[in-house]
Amino acid sequence: MRFVLDELYSDEESSLDLGVGSDSDSSNDPDYSNIADPHDLYSPKLRIPKKKDVPTKTRTAKEEEVTLLPEIARILEGKQFKSSVIAANTVPSVIHLSREEEQNTESLIDKRKDNKLAHSLAPDVNIEQMEAQFSKVMLGKLDSLETLNRKRIEEVRAEKKRIEEEQKRKLEEEKRRKELEDKRLKEEEERAKKEQEKQEKERLAALEAEKKREQEEKAKKQAQAQEKDKAQKAVTDFDSISKTFWKYKAKIKSIKEEIVIPVKNADKELRNILSKHKRKINPKFGQLTNTFSQLQSIQNELSHLIDETKGQQLAYLWILNFIAKAIVHQAETEVRAKPESSVPLARLALYIMVRYPEFKELLLARFVKKCPFVMGFTCDIGTEDGRGNMGWKRDSSGKWEEPTSYNERIGAMVTLFSVITRLELPQEFIQTSNHPLPISHSWHLVARIANTPLKLIQDTHFVVLGSWWDAAAKEFLQAYGVQAAKLLQLVGDNLTSAVADRKYVGAARLRILLESWQENKLESFPEMVP
Repeated sequence: MRFVLDELYSDEESSLDLGVGSDSDSSNDPDYSNIADPHDLYSPKLRIPKKKDVPTKTRTAKEEEVTLLPEIARILEGKQFKSSVIAANTVPSVIHLSREEEQNTESLIDKRKDNKLAHSLAPDVNIEQMEAQFSKVMLGKLDSLETLNRKRIEEVRAEKKRIEEEQKRKLEEEKRRKELEDKRLKEEEERAKKEQEKQEKERLAALEAEKKREQEEKAKKQAQAQEKDKAQKAVTDFDSISKTFWKYKAKIKSIKEEIVIPVKNADKELRNILSKHKRKINPKFGQLTNTFSQLQSIQNELSHLIDETKGQQLAYLWILNFIAKAIVHQAETEVRAKPESSVPLARLALYIMVRYPEFKELLLARFVKKCPFVMGFTCDIGTEDGRGNMGWKRDSSGKWEEPTSYNERIGAMVTLFSVITRLELPQEFIQTSNHPLPISHSWHLVARIANTPLKLIQDTHFVVLGSWWDAAAKEFLQAYGVQAAKLLQLVGDNLTSAVADRKYVGAARLRILLESWQENKLESFPEMVP
């Protein structure tokens, strides 16, 4: 490597007033003379001031010495210049010369330039060595840099790999976390689903258990009710029957006081309206036939008349009470002569009871007043009050009616009552209403007579049982089965046998009915036709 010495000396020698500068500065400055060959690129560019006519002082070379920097000194120590140069560790002093000395110096400089030019053409071995050493050093540094660079690259790669692995690890962890979370959510969902299914099963099981318990409780209550019924059938509570009888006797009294008398005392307009309704209603019962079409027509007409009075409670109850009296009276007359006529009349009564709920109590009160047998009531008829309570009538002369007439009337009313108990509800009321007088009322009628003390039993009791048998025994057997058969056997055989010595006509007829049933000849009234 080549060094230009003016680059090394220029900064330091400027402070020492050395003539170091470019070729252009040296050639143009009239106060300085160059002391080196300007064509020699390897020699320092030195110049000295020209001699002037001023007093000067001669100085020795040792008077001013400047020490070089250590780095420059080390470089210059290993470099041998071909030409004579100033020592590396000193800077030549500037000496003022005389004119003659200056000319000699310039001549010497010219010769040195010629010598340096000759030397510059020769091979520079030291420079090549320095270049080789420099190249070696540079190669070493390059190797070091390359090694450092490779190391840095490896570090960068390692860091990149670490970051990638860290990212991969985080992604895997996130993936595992998500998988675990999904698994947990799925497990929770499954667990919740199983819990819900379990709760649903438990709920259904509880409902089933509750339903079963209710069924068992219902069956238990039914069994208890059946046992109670059996007990009641075995031992009739006549006190309770008596209370019910007197309740309806009081009902008849209240009807008279709260309905009949107030209407008699009402204004003329109300009386006229009710009188017109009465005249329209009376013929309807005689118009009943065994056809459903005629029954439907009469039901519609009666319903229209009743509905017209609903706006006034007194008139409404009066009309219902009048119809109840008319139905029972129709039984006493028409059914007495023709028992099968009880079927359309019973259907009409049942229809009115279902459509107008207040009608039931009014009708029962009329039945109990004239025929207490319908509820199983019996009392001693040895007294005037006893006969009156059991529905006996007096004729125009004040005498009691004949037993035959009494039995026929009672039998007819029992027939109507019994048919009502065994009829089904009208089709339009089956889903919305209960039967007001179901078949259980027939059971009470028969069982209570069977349990009546023998001293109170009269021929009328067997007439009542015979009339009931004709009207409802067939349906009664269908409803109660074996128990019904036992009860029929009880009254038809045991009860009649118990009073056989009394020679009751009604008892004899009842035994005939029993024998017909035993021969499978049980008959009932013919059904209505369209």
